[in-house]
Amino acid sequence: MRLLLTDDPSSWRGAFQAIGALGVLWVIAWFTLVRRSDLKLPPASVEGADTLGAFWRSVWSRRMVLILIIIALINTSWQTLRAWLPKFMQEGRGYTEAETLNFTSLFYVASDVGCLGAGALTLWLVRRGFTVHRSRSTVFFGCALLSAFSTGVFFLGKGWMLGGCLLIVGAGVLGLFPIYHALTQDISPRHQGKVTGLGSVAAWLFTPPLQAVFGRYIDKTHSFDLGLTIAGWLPMVAAILLLCFWEKKNVPSAQG
Repeated sequence: MRLLLTDDPSSWRGAFQAIGALGVLWVIAWFTLVRRSDLKLPPASVEGADTLGAFWRSVWSRRMVLILIIIALINTSWQTLRAWLPKFMQEGRGYTEAETLNFTSLFYVASDVGCLGAGALTLWLVRRGFTVHRSRSTVFFGCALLSAFSTGVFFLGKGWMLGGCLLIVGAGVLGLFPIYHALTQDISPRHQGKVTGLGSVAAWLFTPPLQAVFGRYIDKTHSFDLGLTIAGWLPMVAAILLLCFWEKKNVPSAQG
């Protein structure tokens, strides 16, 4: 984006078109690489009879309720930090637009590292004797701790320490998402698409209204600090819920 944007007010159009074209190429690559075996449903014995009733029993299970709460919390955290970061840096800390664009490039690189690193660390823990769920929950909690570095926003002014905190937060928040998606597979392997879809609805039911609340708070106080700090702590709430209430065994209602 830094390279595509110019002083021309309409230069954003080319940037959007370039990103859209990359998306088309990604779709082509996906259809090229996906194998027929990847699209096969698991055996019916995984959840019993493949019935709509079995799916709805999974929907009302404790795990599914937790999944809906967790995705609402972590998505609100990510979308708040991602959306308000440029304005925070320019209006809240006095960075130029060019400096902000350069930093946000690093921010998204850090978030990619966190996303890939969370999966790699989970696999590493499993190979060293941790159970799958313990590995996931440990990494999830670790990423939530990194997200809580948003506390630095409340105390730090413009400078490298603030930038470092934000990079840590970006890595932590996005590192939560691969763990979340792995957890959804424990709900209903035969209805993964429906589970993910319901999770997405829950994620976006809460984020837009809270964005509006955040915007009104900024208009009133002319400060981004408290809102961004709170956004970084939302994953910790999700991590505590996961550690305390996720059942180690499949609940009977989720087994079809």
